[in-house]
Amino acid sequence: MIPIHIQIGDVKTLTVEDWEVIPDDRQQTVEIVGGVVVQDFGHISEGDKISCAVTMWAEDAAVLFAYWDNRTPVTVIDEAGRSCENMRVVVKSYSYLEGFKKYVKANIEFWRV
Repeated sequence: MIPIHIQIGDVKTLTVEDWEVIPDDRQQTVEIVGGVVVQDFGHISEGDKISCAVTMWAEDAAVLFAYWDNRTPVTVIDEAGRSCENMRVVVKSYSYLEGFKKYVKANIEFWRV
């Protein structure tokens, strides 16, 4: 049996690397005459993103790319078994593994919708 690292809708990845959550923290400093103030609109969890690199079978990559092309919301299950519902898949880049054309490595993001 092949180990599953994460599951994206019906796609089961072979590896996952560089799993990173990017919070949507809407605060910034604003320079004013004589100082700085903070403009703070809070943390918007719906704007959080997750980025990672995954390796998968080419057949599964076709399914993942269809999610991306069709903007299909999917459930993402991470390596710890936590489930994130209604995530949009964004493909940032992809390539075949050198010498292994049956495998695709993709850099992807998940957006909450």
